[in-house]
Amino acid sequence: MDKKSVFSTLRFILITIFLLGLVFTAVMVTVLNTYRPAVKVSINDKFLGYYSSEGQFDEIYSDLVTEKQNIDPNAKVYFDSEPTFETSYIRGDLLSKQNVYSNVREQVRTEYNVYKIFIDSEEKMIFGNLDDTNKYAADLKREVPKVKTEVKSEKVLENVELTTTQKADSILKELIEKNKPVEIANDTKSKKRALDTQKHASADVANIAAMQDGIWPTTARYVSSSYGWRWGSLHSGTDIAGKFGDPIYAYKSGVVTFSGWQTSYGNIIKVDHGNGFSTWYAHCSQLIASAGAEVSQGDVIAKMGSTGFSTGNHVHFEVRINGVHVNSYPYIAGK
Repeated sequence: MDKKSVFSTLRFILITIFLLGLVFTAVMVTVLNTYRPAVKVSINDKFLGYYSSEGQFDEIYSDLVTEKQNIDPNAKVYFDSEPTFETSYIRGDLLSKQNVYSNVREQVRTEYNVYKIFIDSEEKMIFGNLDDTNKYAADLKREVPKVKTEVKSEKVLENVELTTTQKADSILKELIEKNKPVEIANDTKSKKRALDTQKHASADVANIAAMQDGIWPTTARYVSSSYGWRWGSLHSGTDIAGKFGDPIYAYKSGVVTFSGWQTSYGNIIKVDHGNGFSTWYAHCSQLIASAGAEVSQGDVIAKMGSTGFSTGNHVHFEVRINGVHVNSYPYIAGK
């Protein structure tokens, strides 16, 4: 082979290497511009996503911790197990389009401390800090010493609805009012007024009772508290104890005049049956009939519960004649 041929061959080889180098460089530039190094993060073998670095993941987790502790400074925020990191590559556009918070948020566990106040074993208030809890517990013990007040702390995985200051003040006021001492002289006068009122209404009661043929207002049959004086005040209805969610029936056909919340009665429905005769159904867990609705005898108008001032699931069945409550038991006795 002459020198000219050798030179031509070398030139061809060099040009080919140069062109291959250009192609390789172009491919690498394209890959580097399209794919970027990333960190693949998993917890318990569950894929959470790609992050630009472990530092970015730590920043996101720190933001979530701050978010939770803004709700409760004492909240404990953690993962069930340590995250694992694996070096990888991902297209740049996919890396930027990820919602880097969503999957991490799903895996974060948040443990809150709550403090509950129980009155006679019934939960009444829930607070997120011990100072408010101790304040209201002390107020209750001082103002209403006859009731049993307990404070219990619990750990919950999700933040529960806390009792507002306004609501706590209202509950405290109602408990004080309900349990305030009654002077003997005033107690005697109150009893006499109540008996006089009932006697005055007795004629109407008898006439309406003759025209009415109502039904027992629920499936349960146990009378847990009768109409009459108890704890220094007049209990205005007949309490029938049952299970949470038991149906409550309309005693007679009529029109619902009220369906909602009323202080110590809790959730209550009032039905007007005409001729000054009405029935009330209190402490409901659920109100089904709404105000203004016409109901027929036996319709399910509510569900039994323990709302308002209540120590267990029951319906407080109350009969009113011209707005005055009377002994409701004779209206359901024998039904």
